[in-house]
Parts: sequence; structure tokens; C-alpha cells
Amino acid sequence: MMKPIVLTAKQEEAFKLILTKKNTLLYGGSRSGKTFLTIDALITIALKVDGARILIARRYATDVRASIWKITLPMVLVAMDLHPGEDYESNEQSMTVTLFNGSTIICTGLDDKERVDKILGQEYAVIYINESQDIPWGTVNTLKTRLSQKVMKFKNRFICDLNPTSTNHWTYRLWFDSVHPESRLPLVNPESYGALQMNPQDNSVNLPEDYIEAELASLVGNARERFFLGEYTNTTGLKVFNPTGLYDWPAFIEWARTRQGVLRFTAGLDLGYQDADAFAIFAYVPEEKLVWLIFEHKARRETMEELVHAIRDGMAWVRANVPARDHSLRIYAETATLRYGHEGDEKKTASMLHEVYGLPIERAYKRDKKLGIELLQDVVNSGQLMIPRGGPFHLETDQTIWTREIDGTIVRKIDDESFHPDMMDAVLYPFRELWSYGEVAHKSLPEGPEPPGPPTIDETFLQKFHDHMDTSNTVW
Repeated sequence: MMKPIVLTAKQEEAFKLILTKKNTLLYGGSRSGKTFLTIDALITIALKVDGARILIARRYATDVRASIWKITLPMVLVAMDLHPGEDYESNEQSMTVTLFNGSTIICTGLDDKERVDKILGQEYAVIYINESQDIPWGTVNTLKTRLSQKVMKFKNRFICDLNPTSTNHWTYRLWFDSVHPESRLPLVNPESYGALQMNPQDNSVNLPEDYIEAELASLVGNARERFFLGEYTNTTGLKVFNPTGLYDWPAFIEWARTRQGVLRFTAGLDLGYQDADAFAIFAYVPEEKLVWLIFEHKARRETMEELVHAIRDGMAWVRANVPARDHSLRIYAETATLRYGHEGDEKKTASMLHEVYGLPIERAYKRDKKLGIELLQDVVNSGQLMIPRGGPFHLETDQTIWTREIDGTIVRKIDDESFHPDMMDAVLYPFRELWSYGEVAHKSLPEGPEPPGPPTIDETFLQKFHDHMDTSNTVW
């Protein structure tokens, strides 16, 4: 028989919120009782809803095992007077608790392809993302598609908690701006979202006597805002990009028609691991200032075949839709090997794209990333880079911010923890070939410590590619 846990007043409020709202956000300072309360609510739901599948996820499997599986979950089970072998069975390897009524609670990390594939093969009644500041929106968006288990007399629940990061984070967009984090369109059901701030002062009865004063009250800057005050940090003044060259397709076609004989193309590819693959094609005229981003592809967890198909589709689309005499291009890409899952699983490499699939890959110039970002900032904010309105890169420019140190100092380095701009590298790689420091200066620089990339495409291969592009109706 379950024994109710004595909760603080704030935890009682959070418990009611979880039971009444489909989408719940618990945010606030350190040691405020958010995780303990949520696990209590999840076990309560599991006991009352027969056959419910409940997912608890963090970014890394090692973290969810060390915190939720080893500490919080057992602590709550004991506090509820539930006993292994009598009320539930647990599986150490899969981090799964199975209750006597058939409900299961699964703890998992999102850093392993095999593990994530298994997650996506199931449907869930409840999904709880712990420390959600570490999880990118693309992963969350995919997970939410699995919040689809049909259980009698129960409405599915999505729960997040975090120590707040910046107002640029997807949790702020959803719960406070009431907009979709990518499209920026208003939520269709904002009334289903509920948020509650929980701070250490609300949980003082469960903390060491001097913890708040000794460990939290003396923090300064961003750390104080996040871990003591439990507030989101305003991103005013931190935005890297403020694009002024937004366009709709007819504007580009009008510009391109008078330049068909001199129009040139280039492309960039950034291979993703935990982030997305990103592919971008640009049109430009040598000696003219404007560069037009004309094709974008962004997708997570693609296979090599899916990526190749997307690249070929992009090249074919440009050929079919852009008036130009020569549609040939080179794709500038990073050359590092990206491995998915365990040893022996599929690899994605630029060299494989070149050697196996015959794509016109060229090694990207990767040094001086800080300089590259600042130069890209100049062309984006000045309108020299024309960006499709509402496309992936346009949406990224609204979320990409500089890093702010604990003391409030702004550092001109991308804050990847708040938002990782997948398209930015795909844009940067070919742009270095359009700038003087990428086109000329790097030719004479010695190779850096990076692993060797694919062999330079020789003229015979390149000519064959050009000839094919000029004479065939299909793109290989």
C-alpha cells in the first residue's frame, strides 16, 4: 500500500500543476525539490494508471544513472513504502522499474543512438525531461511525437524541469512567450501549458541549516540568477545576428535572370552528431557584394543515404529552379569522422561522401572560427547575405547569442548551451571561400592538426562533374 509523502507547500502546488496541465515546467534555483516532487508524481501516476509507460530522460546516460536511478528514484520509492519484489521489480541494466499493475518507469540518456532508437520505438503516457537546459529543441520535438500512448481515463503529460538559462531557451519560448521555438507561430493550445517557479527557500525544511546562506546566497552574476534566484537571464544585447537581408523567392529570381551568364554557386555541409546535419547552397556573382542563400536542409539523426539523398535533391532543385548557364558547385565540408552508436556502427565522413557517393566535396577551412563568426555577423547584419524569410537559418539567427560570463561580461563566443546553431557552420564553410582570408590567405598556410581530409578533387573529376551537370536532366 502506497504511503503519501509529506510535501512542502510549493511541492504540493507543483503536484497539482502536473495533474491538471498537459505540459508542465518546473523552474528555479538549486535544491528546490523539483526532481524529488516530479518523481513522486510520476510514481503516483504509474500506480493509478494501469499499464502506463513513463519516460525519464536526461542528456547523458551516465548522469541519469548517477542521479535519478541511483539516488532520487530509490529515495522516493522508500518514502512511499514501496518494496522490491512485492510492489515492483527493477532492472539495473535497462534502468526500468515495473510496477505490479504493469506500469513501467524507464530512465534513459539521449546520448546513444541504439538507446534513442529503442525509445522512439515505444509510445509513452508521460515524458519527463530532467535538466532540460541540456537538451536541444530538435531532440525534444522528436521525443514529443512519442507522447502518444492511449491509456483509459488519462491525458498524457509532458514535464520539464531546469535551473533557468537564457530567455532564448526553448522552454522560455514555449511556456512564457507561448510560441513554437522554431516557427515562432503562436501555440494552438497555450492553456495546456503551466509553469511554476520553485526556489531553494521553498525547500529549506529539507536542506542543511546553512546551505542557502553559505552555498547559494553568496553567488554572483548569472550563477546567482540561475541557482539562487531561479530566474531566466535576459538576452538583450546578446544576439549575434540581426539580419536585414530577408527575401522571398520572387526577389531572387528577378535578380538572377539578368545574371544567368555570370551566376555562380557554392555550398556548405556541416555533419551533425548530437546536433543536426545542415546543408546550404548559395548563389553569387564574382565582384558583386550580394550573396544569396537559396537552398537549406537541416535534419537530425539522418543515415548516410538520407543525407546523400537530401544533398542530391538540393542540387537538382537548384538546377530546376534557378536560371543559370552553369549550375556546377563545390561543397565545402568538415572532414572529421562522426561515429554513431557503438564501434562498428555507421560512420559519416566528408571523404565517404566524396569517394563513395561521388559528391563534389572540398575540404573546409576551419581555423579562426571566431573571426569567421564575426565576419559572418557583419554580412548578415549589413544585408550582404540575403536570407530566405522563415527558413532554418533565419530562425537560427533569432536564437544565436553570445556567451555571458558569471560577472555579466559579454564574451564574443557563441553560447552553445543556450542554443546550438546547426546551420551556421554550413554557412561559414563556403563563405570563407568568398572572403579574402579564406580564398587567398589560407592557401599558403600550413595544415593544422586536424585529421587529413579527402583528397583534393582533380580537374579530370571536376570536369566530368561539370559536363554531367551541363548535359543531364538528373543530378547524381
